[in-house]
Amino acid sequence: MRGVNGGRKRLVRGFPQGVRSFSRLSEEFTMADLAFVVTTVAVFALVALIAKGVAKL
Repeated sequence: MRGVNGGRKRLVRGFPQGVRSFSRLSEEFTMADLAFVVTTVAVFALVALIAKGVAKL
């Protein structure tokens, strides 16, 4: 005879694994977005500096 829950294991505490991994995945996407924005701003700043230098020639 099986137990009350049919032999399935219960989570002892916290959120299910899927919820925890989604939270971590969300943080990774947020960091990736931030890195993309910073890199884009840096590239445009570099292009502006190069254009300003070329204009002086």
